[in-house]
Amino acid sequence: MHIEDIFEDLEAQFEAGLQKSQRDSFTGNTRALEIQTFSLMSKELIAPILGKEFLAGLDSVAPIWHIYPTKVIRKITLHDELDESLPRLRNLSVDLETFLGTLPMPCAIRWRMAGEEDYLTPGTLHSISRNLMFIYVSGSSRPIAVPIAALGQLIIESVDNLNGDF
Repeated sequence: MHIEDIFEDLEAQFEAGLQKSQRDSFTGNTRALEIQTFSLMSKELIAPILGKEFLAGLDSVAPIWHIYPTKVIRKITLHDELDESLPRLRNLSVDLETFLGTLPMPCAIRWRMAGEEDYLTPGTLHSISRNLMFIYVSGSSRPIAVPIAALGQLIIESVDNLNGDF
């Protein structure tokens, strides 16, 4: 490795550190957020999780988790003035497939495909493999495969503490 390569590598690490610290300065005290999708649906989420190309959080009314790929989100409003007993936003450097792989399965879910506005399909998430979710829907003896990349929204109904303690 040449000395120029070493300096370029150090410069790239420094720039990445600056970007992370700037993001953390905006999100560091966030305890809830409100998202608006491109279909203009709004949802307030507490105990938020910011992952690699997805957002997740606990419903502010019911004990269920909502997961949204960032491709369907139009706007995010950060809230840090809420109850200090709520957990702060967690930044995870994992993609949606890895994140979903941490769920205890099988679990009850509802999902919506990207571009669909009204209908949530209920089912039981059985497993995750190679960017596919294998889901049993009511009345079927075999699971269907749903591409993770095609998701517009995923609701996890049976997980108390999604990916962490708080």
